[in-house]
Amino acid sequence: MVEISSPDRIMFPARGLTKADLVGYYRRVAEAMLPMMEGRPLTLHRFPRGVGAKGFMQKNVADHFPESIRRYEVPKQDGGTTVYPIVTEPDDIPWLANQGTITFHVWSSRLPDIEHPDWLILDLDPPDDNGGAVAMVRDVAQVTGRILDRFGLASVPVVTGSKGFHLWAALDRTEPYDRVALANRALAGLVAAAEPALATTEFLKKDRKGRVFVDWLRARRGATVVVPLSVRAKSRASLAVPVTWDEVESVKPDQWTVSDVDEVIERSMPLSALTPQSLPVDHIVTSARDVGVDLDTPFDRFGRSP
Repeated sequence: MVEISSPDRIMFPARGLTKADLVGYYRRVAEAMLPMMEGRPLTLHRFPRGVGAKGFMQKNVADHFPESIRRYEVPKQDGGTTVYPIVTEPDDIPWLANQGTITFHVWSSRLPDIEHPDWLILDLDPPDDNGGAVAMVRDVAQVTGRILDRFGLASVPVVTGSKGFHLWAALDRTEPYDRVALANRALAGLVAAAEPALATTEFLKKDRKGRVFVDWLRARRGATVVVPLSVRAKSRASLAVPVTWDEVESVKPDQWTVSDVDEVIERSMPLSALTPQSLPVDHIVTSARDVGVDLDTPFDRFGRSP
């Protein structure tokens, strides 16, 4: 059992939620979260003084982390290494919450085969300044789900606890990162081609023109995604939660909070139960090129050649 330091520290001022509340939530959901985290390099979004103060992203394991949290060393492109934490036990999750971690982010691959993703994830990010943004992102989610279905990819939508949806499809780990990334880019392009007035793959906000951004870069090696059931660093302490396709038409992206812990634990099951699937990369890429999707221009998330 994790001993909570400064249990009365206010972590979410708008709701008066304390560190004891945050750690208590993660104690309750740790068993449900562990299968989605175990073996995966973690990035921690930490707010030691709560969301009312500045937070930071932590990739490296600190010296004081317990031995139950594994270390995984990854070389950096410009030299040196990043030593990622990897949780192995349910108690690791509330322990990290006690260190001020509010949100957990993971790679889409896991050890021992870190080079082959077992998740494909598309991130649907609605515009900030559109009163109908929630309706738009729901519509784009439905379109994206149908396109995944075309290629035999069953998926689970996850409300992000922020503004949009993540769509998760389980993979059989036969394709390496570069091939999964290519397929993800092609799928995003197919969504934008199917609904050009609603969806775009433009990285720069000024070029999105009020449309939903279909972000495909989650498929690159080292990219991360929010772990379902994670708390978000929002004033309401909202959660990332798996939902059914029938619910997409009505749920809000930030519908659930830490107060809904009993309900959200059960909601993690459909994601864990997805059967790993073969990713038909060549079929997806050919289909995208046939409708004019650009899969060759180099981009990073700043919209420029990397």
